Amino acid sequence: MRLATRFFASHSGVVALSLCIVFFLAYGGVRRIYQQQARLHQVQQLSDFTLAAKESMIQHEDVAVLNFMRSALKNPDLACAAYYNPATGVRLVLPENLQKGFFPAAEGGPESPVLRLLPDGERLVQWTSAVGSPDGMPGRVWLAYSQSALERELGEQTKVWAQLGLEAGAAALVIGLLLSLGLGRQLAAPLRKIRDGTHLVRSGKLDSLVEVRRKDEIGDLARDFNAMVTQLKELDEMKRDFISGVTHDLGTPLHAIRSAINFLQAGDAGPLTEKQSEYLLMVSNSTANLTSFINNLLTTARIEAAKVDPYPEPVDVHAHVKELVDLYRPQAAEKGLKLTLTRKSNYLSLVADVTMFRQIVLNLLSNALKFTPRGEVEILLSEEDGNFVLEVRDTGIGIDPSHQRLVFDKFYRVHQSSGSPARQGSGLGLTIVKGLAEAHGGRITVESALGAGSTFKVVLPKQPARF
Repeated sequence: MRLATRFFASHSGVVALSLCIVFFLAYGGVRRIYQQQARLHQVQQLSDFTLAAKESMIQHEDVAVLNFMRSALKNPDLACAAYYNPATGVRLVLPENLQKGFFPAAEGGPESPVLRLLPDGERLVQWTSAVGSPDGMPGRVWLAYSQSALERELGEQTKVWAQLGLEAGAAALVIGLLLSLGLGRQLAAPLRKIRDGTHLVRSGKLDSLVEVRRKDEIGDLARDFNAMVTQLKELDEMKRDFISGVTHDLGTPLHAIRSAINFLQAGDAGPLTEKQSEYLLMVSNSTANLTSFINNLLTTARIEAAKVDPYPEPVDVHAHVKELVDLYRPQAAEKGLKLTLTRKSNYLSLVADVTMFRQIVLNLLSNALKFTPRGEVEILLSEEDGNFVLEVRDTGIGIDPSHQRLVFDKFYRVHQSSGSPARQGSGLGLTIVKGLAEAHGGRITVESALGAGSTFKVVLPKQPARF
């Protein structure tokens, strides 16, 4: 999972969880506040009822208390109200349908309501308060509220708040998600630049530094990366200069040695014994291998310095490839390999540097024969999307998929299983093929699996744009 995606998912989850916790805590708090407000309202109404009852007892008439009871019952939450005056024996219960058989108990008080259950199953919250009188015989008042009505009103009030809370929470969640997305991208952007920089370094391009203007750990990483790339570039230039100097210094004496060997083998210095001829042949072969290695080093150095300048001309690709195949056919026969050349199109045209084209074919064919202990090697010539295509297929040891991107690196050699005979090679062949193909505006790809052989595919434009 991408870093930006992980950051967005994790922070979105934190935001959503935080909002849920805040919502439920606030919901519980608001519900409790509404309950406290309802309780205070009930206590205040009971206090007002007590004052009205006291006034009626002082004035020895029940008009004031009756008017209060009728006014209080307009509150839909109030189920009933009752008043008792022991001095006069007056008992008032509203609504009137509860007067018969309904005389609330005297339990409870202004601070401790009690729950009552009516015969019809309705639950009531009953408040009661004593009323002092001048004659010393206290009366009593009762207020009973419908529990279901109170809960319904509480539900409606909290529902309105919950809807507002959900809307605000949704808006906060959207803002939080957008911020998480933006922060995730801001965090991942410099890391992507560093990743792209590593890819450039991996491909050998050491002149591109990453631009990250940050003062945090990511900025430190980018600066360290740039310092590393600068050092690698300096080391690469030193290595290239060293290789160029060494190959040049070795080339002259090798040429002299080669000339001397040819002079001796030709018998110009006198007849040779059989043992001398054998030793001279060994020296000649070793000199040829060393000369080939030096030439590969020089070619690689020119490719890295972008000094490979092809000289395009029409190429008879089939004739050149057939010549090279015939050259390697004895080597294939000696290993018991089947070497074939297949031409998928009757007419194949290509404008390229002939020497470089032959070197591409030579290196791929040599590698295929080297790493194929049994089976066959096949070369296919074709055209695809207006381009010339060269494919070299083998049934050899194959390449691990995780190592396939490394085979075009300098001096990289395919990993061989333990017990396999060591194979000679400088590790420059595929590097040269890739460089020469790209110098023509083409490319090379590989498809392989361990033990299942390999297929190298070179695609070249049929005619370079600058020709």
